[in-house]
Amino acid sequence: MVSTESTATKPHEDDPIKVLFDLASYWATVWGFIAFCLWLEHQLLNRLDIESGSIQIAVLLVSTPALFLATVTRIEKNPKARVILERARYIVILIAAALLGAYLHANHKDNSYEIAVRDGAVLACAKIPACKAEATDYANTR
Repeated sequence: MVSTESTATKPHEDDPIKVLFDLASYWATVWGFIAFCLWLEHQLLNRLDIESGSIQIAVLLVSTPALFLATVTRIEKNPKARVILERARYIVILIAAALLGAYLHANHKDNSYEIAVRDGAVLACAKIPACKAEATDYANTR
């Protein structure tokens, strides 16, 4: 008998990189949406001049889960919204990567040997008048 199964390779759902990306993008989207809801509701409460911290926290603790659950149930019922959410996951991951890169760039302390040599050369050059003059001339012509 001839087998009716296709011999073409099927995409594996157990690919660890795909599973990790799907998991990370899903949870980044969920937490990003929750953060967006919190920010939006906080802005609304500020516009309504509700400045008491305890009242704001109480309102946010009640309204954010309600808004989140209402949105999730609506997305589950609408196939077009589900497709949009699937595509938005990639954008969320790109934004998260950009924010992480910006954070790491802003807080990066380089302790490499080359940086130490450069800093030592700058300090030594500042003490030698001829070197300082040449460095200033070089900087002005760049």
